[in-house]
Amino acid sequence: MPPLRSTISIHNGRVPSKPYPQKKTAQGNGTGTRSRFSPPPFSSPPPRSIVPPPRPQPQVHTPVAEPPVAGQSKPDKRVTPCVEFANKLLSLLSSPSDVPATEALTEEIATHIDKLHLLCQRPQPSSTQHQLQQNSTKDTDIDGVGVQLWNLCTRLWREYNDPIHPPDATDPRLKKLALHGKCLGFWLVVFARSTKNKRKRRSDLVDVIKLGLKITRDLVASKQTKLAGNALQIVADHKGHLQDMGQEGWLEEEVNEANCLEVEYFIWRTALAWVEGRLDVAEHMYTSTERLRKFLTRDYTERLADVLYEIGKSLSVKRDYKIAVKWLERANEVVNSVGVDQLTREGVELRLAVLQALVTALSGTGVEEDHKKAKNYVDFLEGEMGNKMVVSLLKLEVLYKTPNAEVFDEEGYAEVLRHLIRNFDGKKGMGSGAEFKLIIHHTRRLHDKSPGAGCVVLDDFILVLRTMAGSGSQEFMEKALVTRMWMMTQHRDSMDTVRGLQELFGHITRAVSAEAAVAAQALELSYTRGEYALAEAWCQLAMAPIFEKCGPGNRAKLESMETASRVINDMPAMSWEEPMTAYLAFKVAIRTEDRQMAEKCLETISQTPEHIDFLGACIAESQKGGDVICAIAALKKLQDRYEYKEPNPIHLPALFRCTIRLLNMLVDRTNTEENGVVDDLCDMFDAVVIALEKQKKENPRRKLFTVDEIEWFSRNSYNLALKNTTTWDLSNIIRMLTSCVNIISYVPSDIGGSQLVEIGLKMLFSRFIISSALISIARAEDNVPKQLEDYAAMREHVKAFDTDLPDLLPRLDEHSRDDMLRKHATLLTFDFEAAVVLEAWDDLGGIVQRAIACKSVTAFQAMADSLLRARAPGQVLYSTMRKLVNEIWVLEAFDAVKLAKYTRCLFQATLPVDDRLAMNLLEEACGKARELQQSQAAWPEEELEWMAATAFNHAIDCYGANERERAKEWAGKAIKMAGFCRDGGGLEGLLKGKYQRLNLG
Repeated sequence: MPPLRSTISIHNGRVPSKPYPQKKTAQGNGTGTRSRFSPPPFSSPPPRSIVPPPRPQPQVHTPVAEPPVAGQSKPDKRVTPCVEFANKLLSLLSSPSDVPATEALTEEIATHIDKLHLLCQRPQPSSTQHQLQQNSTKDTDIDGVGVQLWNLCTRLWREYNDPIHPPDATDPRLKKLALHGKCLGFWLVVFARSTKNKRKRRSDLVDVIKLGLKITRDLVASKQTKLAGNALQIVADHKGHLQDMGQEGWLEEEVNEANCLEVEYFIWRTALAWVEGRLDVAEHMYTSTERLRKFLTRDYTERLADVLYEIGKSLSVKRDYKIAVKWLERANEVVNSVGVDQLTREGVELRLAVLQALVTALSGTGVEEDHKKAKNYVDFLEGEMGNKMVVSLLKLEVLYKTPNAEVFDEEGYAEVLRHLIRNFDGKKGMGSGAEFKLIIHHTRRLHDKSPGAGCVVLDDFILVLRTMAGSGSQEFMEKALVTRMWMMTQHRDSMDTVRGLQELFGHITRAVSAEAAVAAQALELSYTRGEYALAEAWCQLAMAPIFEKCGPGNRAKLESMETASRVINDMPAMSWEEPMTAYLAFKVAIRTEDRQMAEKCLETISQTPEHIDFLGACIAESQKGGDVICAIAALKKLQDRYEYKEPNPIHLPALFRCTIRLLNMLVDRTNTEENGVVDDLCDMFDAVVIALEKQKKENPRRKLFTVDEIEWFSRNSYNLALKNTTTWDLSNIIRMLTSCVNIISYVPSDIGGSQLVEIGLKMLFSRFIISSALISIARAEDNVPKQLEDYAAMREHVKAFDTDLPDLLPRLDEHSRDDMLRKHATLLTFDFEAAVVLEAWDDLGGIVQRAIACKSVTAFQAMADSLLRARAPGQVLYSTMRKLVNEIWVLEAFDAVKLAKYTRCLFQATLPVDDRLAMNLLEEACGKARELQQSQAAWPEEELEWMAATAFNHAIDCYGANERERAKEWAGKAIKMAGFCRDGGGLEGLLKGKYQRLNLG
């Protein structure tokens, strides 16, 4: 017996299965192409990567409308709306600047494209076959409209994407509209030429293939994967027809053209698979091109190499260097299969880009053998191009990423940098300073590995910059000088460092700007602590002539620092034990902005018996000098001594309030996250919670925190979190609102009714935001155990929300009640998602039941989407989805179309896990189709065809697994479902014929 698949279909043995209807959403977010004989997936996220638009080709293929021929027949009413819409679109696009509602137009175009795509592949009933074989004027009209639309949209697409003369301002929606209009023109041409006659002409087939490949190129570049997949499906069908014709009698040019089209088809299949993130398919497609490599022309070689390069580069960006090396080596092999002298200018640039990316990927693997390969490639480039900048940068990359970190060649790295410095021309990039930034970047990398070598190289660069003319070179020199001062602060430990900088400053005659002078002095003075002689030397260095523009105020500070430093550093250790001495030293530290000395003074004072008075004086002195950070440090010293003690000379709530107010002042300043101010603020509210817990455990009768104070802390934590929701890290938002919830829990239950409602709402809002933040963190978390922890914590907050909500709802007005129910529905959706991730299958039904009171269709739809993406047990999937569909049915009261859609979704999800349950659904669908057969609200024909084709395909799968009885049962159900199609028995007859050929008895 021959193989089963060959007995069923001329292609891959599956009955053509129509894609289920799509919602009207933005095109291009689908999963791309699949075999047209298998049902498409339920949903898939959009790809993250994009193939850059290919370079303009010297020749443009434009479809030519067929001339009208004699003979009249009735027009095909199925495409009349498409043609009318295309004519309307032609009129609108004649003045694209006046096109209204481009998004709505794009969606309408997509609807017509889907319809034409189905018509181009649907099997025709025998009653209409003869009519569709006639050459009619109407078909010619369709072809003409398609050609006009293609040409107009192609011109607009080129104008919007012109790299040489780009338009001043182009709405991205117009570009998308032009692309979709071009697609509509393509499908009109395909439909018109597919219905002209039974025998396909070679010229028509080749024209459609060329058009399909061109539109695929633009669609892949724009990430419109669904349309690209459908276009490639059309190309594959016509390519099959072309192969079936045989090559007998073809000219040599025609044979070569067919082979080239075959090559380009596989090129774009590879590119599409990569954009969809399906590297296994891309691998298979690339393997398919190897047998056609002998037919590659120069242009096709560059296209294939470009696709392989983009795949490798995207993998390298994701740090998947091992796989990236494989694809980049393929790109290198392909592009070098043509002589360099035969490549176009773009091809030569592509060859260099491939080698650069390959060197980077090889260096990133960390394997010794790959590192040697990278070095050999760099040596090859140097021999071919000379010691140009790109070669030098690749040398630096290879040297820096030496697998053995202990053998870093600092001399070799420094020598390459010196070569770049000798050839530096500041005039080339005075605006962006790209070359300057590269040198500084690599100098800092050298400093990380070898501080001494990095400083020496940067000194050489500064001396080169000082000899250059122009204001741009002065700016570069000042930036390099500040960088040099920063390097100095990282490893200064002796007078040799000071002398080295003095020698460098002696070669610089021009004074730097005030901004650079202040920045450099600030870096110097931040390290003028410790040994007096060394501190004095640094102060003298800060007063060098190049810093003369620092201003009189800064110079006076430097001159007075000598006396202050001498007094403080010469004090004996016994003197520091006196709180008054430490307090005076603290005042000096405030004026000299010496935070380290200030911290030392506070630590000394906090250990003395009179610490309360002196710490209070330090707080006042800090506020007087505007040093909020030192004031906070003094308050923390008090808090450390009196966290919660009885008796307590400090009123702890007041201490907390003062510290929180000062920290709140710092929150509005820039870079507060880097300074840890937000963390300190969260720590303070956590300390309040701890103090409340201790009060409750140790002395519940003594109310240290009054109701007003508890309300103050809860209100401020809540307001701070809401105010900074978009700027703070989500973990800090969670900490702050968790403290708010814990503080509210200590509010007495006997307070007034209105105040109780306000506190209850604050509690519920806090839990809602905490849950939203936790699920956002969990979704982005790569660490699976941490992700599961976040989901579990989120479920606890949802549970608490469920517990508190029923008591509060009766006290709310209608608007607030509706808002709480909406939030509750959202939280239950989150809870459902968490339960799915945690595989708490037994909880799913309860969550759906709790969501019924919310009456939210969106919540049930989101739950269904989460369940369909999960790998749930078959019975759980079936029972929960049935419950969700029933609830949506009750809320939406949807018609037969929506019922059919939900039935199809449930059938599609259930079939792979339990075909017995799927069989029951199919039987229910047949019953419903029978009931609606004679009514106006009939079961949609597209859904009937899809389910019939899918069921018959499953029967074939059962037959292939030697389950003849199951195959017979499924085939019978499929034929039964096909019998309800209103196509004159076309699909039913087709399935019956294939069923008889299966010989199932």
